[in-house]
Amino acid sequence: MNKFTILIIGLVMVLMAGCSSNNIEIKLTTPKSFTPGQLTPIQVKILDPKGQPVKGAKVSAKLDMQGMSHGDTSLNFQETGNGVYVGKANLEMEGDYTAAIQIDYDGEKSLSEKRFSIVYNQAQ
Repeated sequence: MNKFTILIIGLVMVLMAGCSSNNIEIKLTTPKSFTPGQLTPIQVKILDPKGQPVKGAKVSAKLDMQGMSHGDTSLNFQETGNGVYVGKANLEMEGDYTAAIQIDYDGEKSLSEKRFSIVYNQAQ
C-alpha cells in the first residue's frame, strides 16, 4: 500500500473512534404508517455503555425526507421511563426519512442518524 492510502485509513479510524466516544446505544422505533394531519409518535430507547437505560437525557431530533428539499421537521422528546423517550412528528408525506437524533446526557452531546420508511395509513 502506498503512504496516501495508509494515511486515509488512519484518518478514518481516528474519526470512527472519535464519533463513538460515549458508546450510547440508540434504538429508533416508528410506526409503519401514519395518518395525514395527525401527530405520529416517534420513539427512541437509549442505553448507556453498560446496557442500562439512560435516565434524564435531553433528546431532540430533526427529521429530513431523503431526496426532498422542503425542510426538516424538528421535535423534542419526553422521557416515559426505562430509557424510552417519545416525540410526536407532523409528517406530511410518506417516504424515506433520516432522523438526526441529538442527545445531551451527563454533560456530553451525542448525534446519531437513523433511517426509517413510513407510508400513509390506508385504513381510513
